Amino acid sequence: MKLAEPELEPALPRAALPLNWPAPEALGFGQVLAPYLVVSDHDGEGWSAAQVLERDDARLAIASGGLQYGLSVFEGMKAYRSPDGGIHLFRPDMHLRRLNASAQRLHLPAVDEALFLRSCVQAVQIHEAMLPPAGRGSLYLRPTIHADEEALGLKQASRHRYSVTVTPSSDPLPKSLRLWAETELIRAAPGGLGAAKTGANYAAGLSGLLRARERGYDDVIWLDAATHRWLGEAGTMNLFVQIGERLLTPPLDGTILAGVTRDSLLQLARASGIDAVEQAVSLDELRHAAASATLGCAFGCGTASRIVRIAGIGTAQGDIAVPDNGLPARLGARLKAVQEGSVADYPSWRVRL
Repeated sequence: MKLAEPELEPALPRAALPLNWPAPEALGFGQVLAPYLVVSDHDGEGWSAAQVLERDDARLAIASGGLQYGLSVFEGMKAYRSPDGGIHLFRPDMHLRRLNASAQRLHLPAVDEALFLRSCVQAVQIHEAMLPPAGRGSLYLRPTIHADEEALGLKQASRHRYSVTVTPSSDPLPKSLRLWAETELIRAAPGGLGAAKTGANYAAGLSGLLRARERGYDDVIWLDAATHRWLGEAGTMNLFVQIGERLLTPPLDGTILAGVTRDSLLQLARASGIDAVEQAVSLDELRHAAASATLGCAFGCGTASRIVRIAGIGTAQGDIAVPDNGLPARLGARLKAVQEGSVADYPSWRVRL
């Protein structure tokens, strides 16, 4: 993707840092919402020119299809400051493709490349002061499309709004989680919304998360809807498991989100000589691999978290202990370097402002 000229827009407002602004490491994720939105409206014919609104002034139609019937989709993308002080977006082309694929599934209008790129660039420029230094965090962007027509009754709306929300975020810290394999509830089923990045997916997962925590675990591993045998996602993250010499991740069968981080890690792992493949993995296979000492590691991944090691998986038959062979940390460090531009590899993944 290439930015259209002019690249800089000096007339945009610039958010100033409030007093007592926290250090980058104290920002966390999603807790500090930036003051401006970039928005565009669709009237059934096309998108309007993007405009900048103060977040507190942005209206929300209470009876809209977006709020009442869940007709909304979103993306999660990051902007980083590179070691030379420049700023870039990470893989915006893949995020745009996924946003529009999600929109098609929910009968929402697609966003064209020019509007998507310019709105994301504007959102970053406005909040540049909030972007942490290189290596210490990012600006997380939340492009969203929602039905904005106010009327009750499920239908395809005639008016929609596209917006970009920003939250400055800390660099994810290395951590490990213990997960519970959920065998009663389901998050997604074939033919459903599992491959769309929409609020319904996340609402369907909340009970599983809370049930896992009630059992003393950190999060949930979702299994297939029909048999509860096959591994799906790890909470809101894509899942990887290394068994023997192979690094496995469940295939995109329509119930799993096509993660941008997932795709990046598959490419990075293969480039480093790891046999990384998309292949179904059962809970029984995981248990057998642990018992036979062929289980190397397991981890979840996503834009917000990068890589999170999985230390154990709880089941009704007992916990499965997951060793740590160092691969999650190595892949995480490699991904961080590529995302932030501290290495020159994969230049097409970084779109510089």
